[in-house]
Amino acid sequence: MALTIDGNDITFSGQVKVVNGFNPDTGVAYLILTPDGGVGSLPFLAQGLPGQPPVFDSITVEEVARGNPLPTPNPVVTVVSPGGSGVASHLSLKFYIHEGAQGPAGVMNISGATDMATDVTLGALTNGYVLTYRSSDGKWVPTPSSAGGNTYVSAPIAATSNNNANPRLLSQISIPAQPFSWRPRAFAQTLVSGGLGTRVDLVARLNDASSGDQVGYSKGVTGPNPPANVLIPSYPAGSAVPGPYGRVPAGQSATIFLSAEQKANSNGSWNTPASPDTTFCVEVQPLL
Repeated sequence: MALTIDGNDITFSGQVKVVNGFNPDTGVAYLILTPDGGVGSLPFLAQGLPGQPPVFDSITVEEVARGNPLPTPNPVVTVVSPGGSGVASHLSLKFYIHEGAQGPAGVMNISGATDMATDVTLGALTNGYVLTYRSSDGKWVPTPSSAGGNTYVSAPIAATSNNNANPRLLSQISIPAQPFSWRPRAFAQTLVSGGLGTRVDLVARLNDASSGDQVGYSKGVTGPNPPANVLIPSYPAGSAVPGPYGRVPAGQSATIFLSAEQKANSNGSWNTPASPDTTFCVEVQPLL
């Protein structure tokens, strides 16, 4: 055998050839060992471990104007860190591509967006509206600005006769259809004159003077000369507010009735004065 191993020593038996041993142009010389018999092996050499795959710290793309040549080389490979034994190299890549052809101009109309609510009809009546987010369905709702809806005032209110007729319709206000859902906010006042056993309340109701949803209330004081009766927006306890109670859908008109109602157990006579001592107005409160 051409190779023998004795402890840490290796003995070679064969021909040794130095290639380019005297050629200064190559800068490299190497040995060819030909064992006796023409065949040999080096059992002391072992296969090395595979190297670590490279790590790409960044991969970027840069567009080049159509018609211009792409730079060379493409891609550009930059060595960030060469790595080493058991350590991966770090590289960055940069690709050059031609930019695409310009497409046609897009058409965008906010009112046609898929997340725009459709329960408000846009038009002249919605000029100046702003968009308000509604979490219940994830839609944007055209809504009046912070100034809110309009306020509607009643026509002059006549005085009522001094008798025991009950209840008495003092006034009513008709409000045209709005492009949004809304709830009326009623305000009124009067000064009742009666007897010792009279107590007169003011009540505002929606769309029916006797059975409509109550949207305003003022409790009177028993006696012949009670203080001014001042009605404010008010709803019965437990009513669905917020909810459908007292709500007017978009696109529907409504009428709010103001009534005076004797509540005491008495048949005594009473009366209410005319404008301006009796007033009535309704504010439109937009709802989402």
